[in-house]
Amino acid sequence: MTDRPPLDVLLVGASETLDQVERALDGVDDAATVQSVPAPDGIADHDPDIAVVCHDADAGIEGTSQLSMVRLRLPDVPVVVIANDPGTDFVSEAFDTGAADVMSLPPEVRIDEDMPVAADRRLRYAAGKGGEFASDSELLDSLMEYLPHQVFIKDDRGRIAEASSIAAEEYGLTREQMIGLTDQELFSPEYARDLWAEESEIMETEDPVINRTEHYTDEAGSDRWINVTKAPRYDSDDTVVGIIGTAVDVSDQKRQEQMVNALHAASRDLMSAQSREEIAEIVVDIADDIPDLPVVQVLLVADDGVEPVCTGETANSSAVFDAQRSWCQHAFETGDSQFIHLPSNDAAPVVRTETEIEDVSEFEPHVVTIPLGDHGVLGFGATGDSLDEFGIDLADVLAANVETALSRMTHEEALRAREQELARQNERLEEFAGIVSHDIRNPLSIAKGYLPQTEVDDESKDEIRHSLDRMERLTDELLTLAKKGQVVGETTPVSLDAVARSAWQEVSTPGVSLEVVSGDAQIEADRDRLVELLANLFTNSVEHGSGPTDSPVVITVGTTPTGFFVEDDGPGIPETERAKVFEQGYTNSDTGTGFGLYIVRTLAEAHGWSVSVDDAALSDTGARFEIDTTDR
Repeated sequence: MTDRPPLDVLLVGASETLDQVERALDGVDDAATVQSVPAPDGIADHDPDIAVVCHDADAGIEGTSQLSMVRLRLPDVPVVVIANDPGTDFVSEAFDTGAADVMSLPPEVRIDEDMPVAADRRLRYAAGKGGEFASDSELLDSLMEYLPHQVFIKDDRGRIAEASSIAAEEYGLTREQMIGLTDQELFSPEYARDLWAEESEIMETEDPVINRTEHYTDEAGSDRWINVTKAPRYDSDDTVVGIIGTAVDVSDQKRQEQMVNALHAASRDLMSAQSREEIAEIVVDIADDIPDLPVVQVLLVADDGVEPVCTGETANSSAVFDAQRSWCQHAFETGDSQFIHLPSNDAAPVVRTETEIEDVSEFEPHVVTIPLGDHGVLGFGATGDSLDEFGIDLADVLAANVETALSRMTHEEALRAREQELARQNERLEEFAGIVSHDIRNPLSIAKGYLPQTEVDDESKDEIRHSLDRMERLTDELLTLAKKGQVVGETTPVSLDAVARSAWQEVSTPGVSLEVVSGDAQIEADRDRLVELLANLFTNSVEHGSGPTDSPVVITVGTTPTGFFVEDDGPGIPETERAKVFEQGYTNSDTGTGFGLYIVRTLAEAHGWSVSVDDAALSDTGARFEIDTTDR
């Protein structure tokens, strides 16, 4: 150590930290002389190489104040601040105040025991008395030799002035062999011209290129991608003399992106498949076409668990999966992916779930079984080495797409089954409607036609006519119910006013009037079914709302915040009866069939609406039916 230049250190202040500095220097630097003063006021007569102050908030020592006072009295002396557990704001503040260096000490660190050599080196460096970590050329050489990126420095003619070891290895050269080369010697003529044009523009505009991905084809014909950053390089006069840049090979990431995109593109075919078997075949084709995907086997649910439907064509793919069939079944039953490592000796397979593996690459699975919800399992197997992490990621993506396709298939099959069932129901309803319309209605019409010729008294004729009328109405309502059983047709916005008046034409009765106060309100509905619904409500008011001849019944149709209403000013419906009025067959009238309000409810529900009954709101008596169309 005696060959080092002398170092005169002045410790300003009284603290345990500064005492540690003195002990550290005494132990490692015999060329250092340490003096201490208790406060900045006593330093005027000193001329040290460097001064040291302390910052310790817990002890009430404010380092920036000490720094300012020392610099005021010794303006030409560098000052180092040693701070006990400061924040980042203090470090920047101390440098702004003029500190030559700031050493931050965690609470558990002692300078004299944990870092005496480092402290001595930093004090000498701040004082300009040695302590350099390395020369500029040594630092540059270290950077170029060990930084794991391609780094290059070029002159204003595009010649390489310096390159990192990684950059040289990329072209099979040494760093020394790279010196003086241009892109013409490293790339194709076309790509080299593009690079020179880009770098000339950087030098001219002084605008850097940051994190841009470039693509080229190497000598072997392989696609390569690099992420580059380039900036102008200046001399001491701030004149542009070339460029400096870095390049990171991102070819693997780009290829993986292409694989994922190709997988998603191929998976679109899954959505157009017409059967589960076709889905399985498409899955195997996808795995065969994408190199990074392992060989695949598709197992779908069957009576006795999951059974293989389709397997990739490789030399030993069947053998890979046959031995692990039970793990496919286990994955299906538990819903957990299974990772299976097959030892090279005759030891038993090692099986883990995804949550039990921290690092897939260290576990080295040879088979992975991924459940497909309630549909089955995808098995992926390595035919050589174990599966890599990217291959497993691709398998997960494919499995998710397959599960979606199978769920779509299940949903569409359920819809088809429902449509077929509805078609059968409609056929039966059409058959029933035909029977009612022809085999019942026609004889009724004949009976009514012959009634006047019947040789019975008038009272008996009235009773027969009343019964025939009731049977005819019952037949009409049965036909309405039969039509309701069919799916509601297309809905469109219809005028409530127009529909109400159309329905009234079917019901209009002397002594009963209709008022529509809906304005231009529109209802989203199947128009014909809405006419039937209103006609049945009007009929109910006519039959049950008729009062004395001097008090005609008024039926009002209007809108509510949630739909529309039909109200009359007749006698109303007792509160105890309201829960029953929509039930099939309920009536409290000798002339009623018990189907009218039941039809109203079923037609409303067919639209996705609800219907309720209450006291009239526009008169002292009467019934008010409200249809809530927001339930749709």
